[in-house]
Amino acid sequence: MFKFLERMKQPENSTQTVSDYDLKVAVAGLFLEVINADFKIDPAEEEKLKTLLMQRFNLDKNDVRDLIQFAKQDRDKRQDIWQFASRLKDRLPRERRIEVLTDLWRLIFADGRMDMFEDALIHKITELLGLDHSEMIEAKLKVKKEMNIE
Repeated sequence: MFKFLERMKQPENSTQTVSDYDLKVAVAGLFLEVINADFKIDPAEEEKLKTLLMQRFNLDKNDVRDLIQFAKQDRDKRQDIWQFASRLKDRLPRERRIEVLTDLWRLIFADGRMDMFEDALIHKITELLGLDHSEMIEAKLKVKKEMNIE
């Protein structure tokens, strides 16, 4: 894990900054909140979490494992979603926040359904990200169409 943290904080030949690292942890933290919303982690959700992080940040499996571990530790210290959402709201343009929201829907529907806890959480995260209800619904419908969910 320490090698991962060093690469993230002081990358070689890269323009990545510590704030980029903070954003990765914030995204991973929100992803963890969503897959834990219904108090059980479905294997499909866990696999989707890893896939989305690998794709979004171009990480290998070891780096994703380390990022998830670090985000879990960060989440356990603070126990709220505001810390993650505020980092993203303050540092990402609206389009990128919508992309994160869309990925959150992909996590919610990874097991083929949405429960009331996930629904309540995604509404709250949408608000904390500074996004509109209509943007949340648009992202939801996009993902449902992608995944062939009625």
